[in-house]
Amino acid sequence: MRYEFEREGRTVGSALWEGPGQVTVEAADEATRARLERFFRSEVAYMSGGFGVDDHDEALSVRRRDWTPWEFERACRHLALRLGARARRVATGPVEGRPEEVTAR
Repeated sequence: MRYEFEREGRTVGSALWEGPGQVTVEAADEATRARLERFFRSEVAYMSGGFGVDDHDEALSVRRRDWTPWEFERACRHLALRLGARARRVATGPVEGRPEEVTAR
């Protein structure tokens, strides 16, 4: 799933979700690329339970975000607001030939 970010009729960047933890970004300039990479490579904090004698011990841990499709879509809309751009979902996947090309031998 790919989203492109457009500002003033021009594409300034794109983000491609290929699976959990696999987001690839492209941008027209280095400043925008840095913002996209920083946004999608963000880490999340979560509470983890201790495994010692006292099971009530909890610690704050940090890990890299594993984006789900729904989180990715929501994040793209949020990022578009930050960039002052419009997010547009772009069709991805294999390109299929015309019917006569597929059936021709």
